[in-house]
Amino acid sequence: MQPTVNLFIASGGKHDEKAAKIYLHTLYANTKRDLNITWLSPETMDSDWNRTCWGTPFTCYRYAIPHMMNFKGKALYTDVDMINFRDIGRLFDTDLEGKPFGMVWDALQDNGKKGRDLGYPRGFWCDSVLLIDCEKAKDFVDPIDKIKKWKNFSYKWEVMRKLGSPHREKTREMVHELDPRWNSFDGTDPSSTPANGSTKFTDKKQFPLDMIWQLHLTALSYQPWHPKYTPHAKASHPRQDLMEEWWRLAKIVNSI
Repeated sequence: MQPTVNLFIASGGKHDEKAAKIYLHTLYANTKRDLNITWLSPETMDSDWNRTCWGTPFTCYRYAIPHMMNFKGKALYTDVDMINFRDIGRLFDTDLEGKPFGMVWDALQDNGKKGRDLGYPRGFWCDSVLLIDCEKAKDFVDPIDKIKKWKNFSYKWEVMRKLGSPHREKTREMVHELDPRWNSFDGTDPSSTPANGSTKFTDKKQFPLDMIWQLHLTALSYQPWHPKYTPHAKASHPRQDLMEEWWRLAKIVNSI
């Protein structure tokens, strides 16, 4: 028997209900595995988290997962703003090769002042899809009370600091690089760098829809359900084919 997929999904709660319904529909449509789903949102987590500097209502909950798993077994984290196209069990079964984390490389991520001072190119690991060996992750997360009281923008950067360096090659002992098709930013290959030196994600390599395993609708202004916690203006998504697929799925979900 294949192991149950321990899946933690972070959302803005009621603000992301439409996205959650579509994501769940696609997850179950593409797998026969048992899914043990835990929701991470302000409505399901303890109220004593300091969320004042978070970019979303759920930004730092993901680093409580090793604690919630009692530092045992494997867990998979994703944001809610996704559409699944391939058996999520295949991602969960990824061999981390003894490393605590599995993430996709984001070639345009700003790797901070330290990275810039050292002359490193842009790019760092993206934790919006995060595969975790909970026992090994114990060395990289603080006690839960410290995480809850964290005052900076995101506890993520404390974890990244503990990984040792803003340089890709120097963190490979701690991070297993996942196939970018598991976290396709708005239809792009997040690991690719635009040939023209652009820092716009729309200039990255585009995946055809049938090559995307997990679509991540990253730009808050482009999200068709328009969560109310975002301050961004509404905009049209640059990939019409992706929006047509989202609305097709919305019709299916609404008819169930």
